[in-house]
Amino acid sequence: MDSRSRLLDTALPCEGQADVVFAEPWEATAFALIVSLSRAGYFTWPEWVECFSKEVALATEIEARGDKPPSYYEQWLAAAEKIVEAKGLASIDQLRAKKLGIAAAGAAHVLKGATRKPLTVA
Repeated sequence: MDSRSRLLDTALPCEGQADVVFAEPWEATAFALIVSLSRAGYFTWPEWVECFSKEVALATEIEARGDKPPSYYEQWLAAAEKIVEAKGLASIDQLRAKKLGIAAAGAAHVLKGATRKPLTVA
């Protein structure tokens, strides 16, 4: 079983349990956000798994139609937005505004010629 599929276990991933590689910093942030919110009791890990599994199923349907599905962490982010809204932690409008701000800051970062390297969490 690869490290990404271990993230779907019903138990919350603990330090040292998952050896995960992130291609972009936002992927690590999205991962850490969900783990932190679950640890803080905003939702259980099984609730997260159920929500994320729906995004995986949607991506599988898209791929089966011959279209390009969202990446693993795009699926993760879509599920994160849904569970955060469902739990009343933020509205869709708040999430959209935050994403726009992050995208603008990221674009400025890239335009300055910064290089990005994969992040690894062990």
